[in-house]
Amino acid sequence: MTGPTEIPVIDLAGLTAGGEERSRTMAQLHEACKDWGFFWVENHGVDAALMDEVKRFVYAHYEEHLEARFHASDLAKNLPAGGGDEEPSDKVDWESTYFIQHRPRNNAADFPEITPPTRETLDAYIAQMVSLAERLGECMGLNLGLPAGHVATTFAPPFVGTKFAMYPPCPRPGRVWGLRAHTDAGGIILLLQDDAVGGLEFLRGGAEWVPVGPTRSGRLFVNIGDQIEVISGGAYRSVVHRVAAGSEGRRLSVATFYNPGPDAVVAPATRGDAAALAYPGPYRFGDYLEYYQGTKFGDKDARFQAVKRLLG
Repeated sequence: MTGPTEIPVIDLAGLTAGGEERSRTMAQLHEACKDWGFFWVENHGVDAALMDEVKRFVYAHYEEHLEARFHASDLAKNLPAGGGDEEPSDKVDWESTYFIQHRPRNNAADFPEITPPTRETLDAYIAQMVSLAERLGECMGLNLGLPAGHVATTFAPPFVGTKFAMYPPCPRPGRVWGLRAHTDAGGIILLLQDDAVGGLEFLRGGAEWVPVGPTRSGRLFVNIGDQIEVISGGAYRSVVHRVAAGSEGRRLSVATFYNPGPDAVVAPATRGDAAALAYPGPYRFGDYLEYYQGTKFGDKDARFQAVKRLLG
């Protein structure tokens, strides 16, 4: 399906085709989750016009409300000097971000500068993204041999939120990361990203940083988070990723997180399996998330072991 560093592209139209085509698409999804932990999807059911409207909103909102504030920030004014062989700072990220929660509570009204028509656009976009996440979660569960609805039941009621981020041009890109290396705490992450400026990189196999180029042909980018790894007992692994700062252009990133609710109880689906026994659980996702906040940029496997000792 792919070359050595060619990120899988999965045509989700095959899921509704039935027969051999559905089986082939399910197998491609399984291999992508197992061998990569990240992939592109096309024919995903999210309206292209909505995607364009959301990107226009993010650009305009940044220019009107955030750009001047970012360049006046201590980060922008006090960017570490140096270069050469010095490592980028491990204390800060060169990004301008805000987070909107969509489910179970929608807090878009907390942003008075976002007009009611724009909120309606965001609601329509998120409804389609949630539908996509639910479909992917169901297929992942079936591929793992789990009962129908296992992922949705485990996550219920799901927490859905979006991180809106802009990565401005950086005058000293060697001194700071756009976003430091980490894995995502939650479940399924759907990314609407820039179609011109790159910078996102994923660590494949613990050794090779794979660049995720700009979006092509209306695709969405998907990666799996820590909770899918736990549920799968390590069959699917959340993958370390980062954003490199760049000196030219600005990169847009709209990441929608389909996560378990804070009171959802997560555990490996097959407790008797040796691989599953290496993972924590059962635990409340909210408790995991609280621990994650202080260890986000640390070693994920060490975090799992600490959570196992602390929570289950």
